[in-house]
This record gives sequence, C-alpha cells and structure tokens, in this order.
Amino acid sequence: MPLALVLMIFGVTSCERRAMTPPRYDLSSSIEYLEAPADYFIGDMIRLENDFMPLDKSDLKNIPHLVENKGNCIWLRIRFDIPKNMRGNDMGLYIGYMNTANRLFINNAFVRAYGSFPPVGLGAGFQSQYFMFPRNILREREPNTILIQMWAETPFSVSDQIFLSVQSDVYRTAERSSFFKSKIYLCFAVLMVLVVALYLLLFVLLRRFDEYRAYLYFGLLVLYSMGFLLPFFIAEISWIKPIFVSFFAIIKWFMCFGIFTACFFSSSFLTNWLHYNESKKITVIRLILWAVPLVIMLSMPDFDSLITCVKILSPFVLAQFFFCTPNILRALKDSTRHELAVQGLVGYIPVCTGITLDIVFRLIFKNSNLPFFTIYGWQLTLYVFLFYLMSRFAHMYVHSIALKEQLTEFNAHLESEVAIRTKELSETNFMLSRGLESVGHVQRNFLPRQHKSFCGWDLSVSYKPLDSDVSGDLYDYYYTDQTLDGLGIFDVSGHGIPAGLMTILAKGIISQHFLMGISHAKSISAILKDINVTYIKEKSNVENYITGVLVRTGDFDADDVCDVALANAGHPAPLLFSTATNEVREVKHPDPDEQYGILGVDNLPVSFPPVNFKMALGDVFVAFTDGLTESPNAAEEEFGKERIAKTLQKNAGKSAEEIKDAIMAAYSDFIGAEKQFDDITLIVLKRTSSKDYIEEI
Repeated sequence: MPLALVLMIFGVTSCERRAMTPPRYDLSSSIEYLEAPADYFIGDMIRLENDFMPLDKSDLKNIPHLVENKGNCIWLRIRFDIPKNMRGNDMGLYIGYMNTANRLFINNAFVRAYGSFPPVGLGAGFQSQYFMFPRNILREREPNTILIQMWAETPFSVSDQIFLSVQSDVYRTAERSSFFKSKIYLCFAVLMVLVVALYLLLFVLLRRFDEYRAYLYFGLLVLYSMGFLLPFFIAEISWIKPIFVSFFAIIKWFMCFGIFTACFFSSSFLTNWLHYNESKKITVIRLILWAVPLVIMLSMPDFDSLITCVKILSPFVLAQFFFCTPNILRALKDSTRHELAVQGLVGYIPVCTGITLDIVFRLIFKNSNLPFFTIYGWQLTLYVFLFYLMSRFAHMYVHSIALKEQLTEFNAHLESEVAIRTKELSETNFMLSRGLESVGHVQRNFLPRQHKSFCGWDLSVSYKPLDSDVSGDLYDYYYTDQTLDGLGIFDVSGHGIPAGLMTILAKGIISQHFLMGISHAKSISAILKDINVTYIKEKSNVENYITGVLVRTGDFDADDVCDVALANAGHPAPLLFSTATNEVREVKHPDPDEQYGILGVDNLPVSFPPVNFKMALGDVFVAFTDGLTESPNAAEEEFGKERIAKTLQKNAGKSAEEIKDAIMAAYSDFIGAEKQFDDITLIVLKRTSSKDYIEEI
C-alpha cells in the first residue's frame, strides 16, 4: 500500500510537471560516435570530425559493446541548431543518465564532468545529469556541436532521454529525477546508520532474552543493505569519493558483497523472528553457500566477468531463503507462531512488489529511465520490520524491570565515559596548542626578514601560515655582504606541527647545500639534487615530500643586466615581468618531459634541469606556493596565476613591497569572506640599479 501511494504521487507529479514543461528539443536521434584512445582530447577529436559514425538510438543501452580496443574511450557527437522558439534563452542539456565517467564540451569549450577517469575510475553513478550552456558559447544562428567523452571500460548505458531546453527546466527535471534515482538512497543510508546503531545497542542490552539474536541479525541486515546502496549515491557526496579506490572495486566490495551478505542475514533474521533455532549443520551449509560465490565474485578481474559471474551465482542468493521457507510453513500451522509468520510474509510484500515492477518496466517494457523499485520495496520491508521490532521492544521494556536497570546502568556508564573523554580531549588540546606555539616561535626566529634590499635588488615577502603559529611553507635568501646570491621557496606536504618541524630540518639542509654549492661552482640543478639526497636521508621514515624553486643570481654586466639560473622541483612555475616587452611570462623549462620529480621521495626519479634567464633594470621576479594560486572564492573559482600576472603587470613600476601588497590585496578581494585553506607564501624580487645602490645602515 505505501509503495502504491508513492507510485501514484510520482505519476501525478510527473503529469503536472509535463503539462507545464517549456519547449524541449529532443537530441537522442541525432547522435554520432567514435572510438578513440584514452589520451585523445578535444583537439584530437576536432581533427577526426569526419570519422564519426551514426549511432542508433537502441545502441545507447550498451555502448561498451561498440568498443573494439580495450582501454579506449567512446566519444559522442551531437550537432544541432537552436529552434527559433528557443533562441534568446539560457539553454541547458538534460541526459537521463550516463553511468560512466564523462566530460562534455560544446563548441570546443569544456562545460562539466561527472565521475573520474582512470586511474581512479569512479563512475558517474545513477544520478541524472545536466549541463548548463552560457549564452556566449551557444551559436543561435549557426550549428552547435556537443562532444561527450566517456570512459568505456565498464558496462554502462546512456539514457535515450536527451533534450535541450531552458536552464530552469533542465535543472528542475534533473534534480527531480536524481532525487528518485540517487539522492533518496542517501537519505535511506542515513536512516540505516541510525537503525544499525540502535539495533546493535539492543542486541547488547537484551543478551539475557531468547530473541536477542533477531536484533543482531536485523542490524547486520541493515548494515549490508546500506553498503549495497553506496554505489547509487556516492556521486552525490563529493567528500566521500574515494581517491585510490576504483568504481569497479566499489561495485564488488559494496554492491555485490552487500547483496549476498544481506540475503544471508535476511534468512537468519527470519528464522530467529519465528523463534526457531537453526541447526549447526544448516548454518555451516548456508555459510558455504554465502562464502563460495563471494570468493569467486571478488576474484573477478573486470566488469564483464563480474557481471557474468553474478548472473551465474544468483541462485546462491535464492538458496539462502530455501532454508527458512520450511520454518515459515511450520509457523503458519503453529498457533503460537502464526501471527509472527503472517507478519513476516507481510513484511516482504513491498520488496516482492518492487521486484515485480522492475521486471515489468525494465525487462518487458525496456524502460530504464525509472528508478529501481526493488530498492524502494526493500526499504519499505526494512521499515515494516523496524516497526515490528520496535513494538516488540516497547512491550518488553514496559514489562521488564531487569531491562530498565540495565539501561540505567548503561546511561550512567556512558555519562562517566563522556566526562572522562572530554577531560582527556581538553588536556590534549591544551598540550597541542602549546606545541603549536613552540614550533611557530622557532619558525619565526629562523625565517629571514620579509623585506630586504641588496645591491641591484629589492626583495619583499608575504608569509601567511594556515595555522596561526605553524606553516609548512619555507622561504629563504642567501647573500654575501650586500650581494644577493640566491633565494628559495619551498612547500612541505601537510600542515601543523609535523610540516612545521620538517621545514626546520629542510631549511638547514637547503642553506648548507646552497652555500657549499656556490663555493664549489656547482650548477643550480646539482645543488637541488644534493638537497634531495640529504633530505631523504635525514628525514628517515617520515612520510612527506617537498616542492620548491631554488634561484641563483649572477654578476651584473656593463649594461647592469644580471644572469639568473633557476631549478624547479615540482613547484608552481614563477612569473617574470620584463620591462623591455612589458609582458609577464612563466619561468619554466621549455621541455616539460625533461623536468620532473619532487624532493624527499626515496627511489623516485628526478630531473631538475636549469632554467637560465636575464633580469635587467626594472624586471620583476615573482614566486609563490600553491596556497595562493589554488585559493577558491565563494564560487569555487581559483585565484590562479593570471590574476597574479595582471596585478604584477599593472604595478610593475612600484617597489617590491608595493607589488607584494598589491597582489595580496587582489587575493583578499578575490576570496572575500572565504577562509584560507592552505599556507601562503609570496616572494617579489625586483631589479634595481646596482650602480646607485646605497648600503643599508
């Protein structure tokens, strides 16, 4: 009955929405496709535009079968003209679903991506997808071209519900569809977490009662049902997306493992629900029927073999219920258990109804745009038994003084534990804050002044730790008398005390090797390699690394021009403003394949080739850590190098300190009220006259 009510509301709502739907342009019949290597990108596909082939609408259901070479991607192309009645509007594209990772481009401009391409290989999930097209990208009086790159390594399908409409219609349709296909499963999962916690607690409290195992099996049943749902809603939660786990592993270890295990505990729960005890022999047989298919299934190397394996092994799932069926028939004939048997059968009506609906709509009518009714039915089944169990517990609670005493004792113990843990946390936080202050004090003492003038140079630094006391960033400059020999900017991985301590270690190593290197006329590349070797040795087993830029300055020639050499270890490329051209460019090696590696990773190949350039009077060199360029604003846009370059070009005629202040002011205006998310260091080095220099007093 509840499921029928949901379906009725869903149908009525859909009809009302359809009556109010703005004009839509169906694009599902004008799709072309092309198989291409995974490393091909938009520029490559433009060159291959004549190789695209028409794609039949029916082939959208199983696009991977079109792939001839494993590891390739499939590109879809849709060409269209905007209908006259839709021109002048902000448009969007709606796609019922694309389960695999994908990227969409329109008129060669990137719009949006869903999921993650290998090596992570996270699918887009079951959500509906929408892509909003800015009006300045669309061509209202010329043909438009949509290109979609899809990772074809996994079995997936694309909805045949693809249309162009105004953005409000596209967004509303996608959100409504995603709610029933994906978001609602997240709501189910949250409720399941509470249910699992509750019933595991009841299992602990009711150990002296005969039916306590029913609470354990129900809690485990809900737990593995929650795992089964994870692939359905994982795309909705950005912070839960795994970094090192592929979508294939998630399907195996959560969806497939979850359904087999949930069915195992479902059979156990039904037996205990009817107050029957399972013999050890039957328990062993059921464990074998559960373990054997799982071992086989989890050993599958790819999606195709996994899907085939699941189809073959599905009878093992039904076999679990074979062992509890006789108990249900016995209970129906037993007057003392008859009511329990009826409740058990009623509880499974929703999931059986959902299975029937999925068979009708998906297998008979071939409609894959609807949500999985089996999952909805399974949720209702769980809630029915949740109601039954809660009613049973309430009855037991009212009539059992012993249970009340146990709960009282448990609450008292819990309050005591909370108080103890709260005190321990307070003491730990106090010690941690003292540690931060100490490390921060040491850091502030060993870092050089943030503004300094040398013969021919004006230098200014902005240093903003993420934590108020400790930073993972490091800067330093090296000089003899009033002659600047070089400078460095480095970023230690991590934050807080560990990163701060490693900056102290790194500073001594870097300074020692730089000064020894210039005294022995070593190249800047050799110096940086020596630093890497020593740092790996000195930091021992600490798991961290450093990126950085090391700069060496030379003598001034007759025209007051200075030769500068730079070596980069995986750090953001610095910027250089040239007075002669009034332009800003990146200072980096012309061949990116020759420059690779970072500092502090043992057995990692590195190459730090020198980058040589000249700096004349008025030229400005700017180096920074990624905490500056990658800082986002409220719209999740990054500050980026372009804004630094524009600010530098606009203020290049000012002093180094004024240029630094202008860049940091632009940064503050950009992020607004957003919080700083990483340590930030900025170095501005400007060429001044070496002939007119007056030594500081």
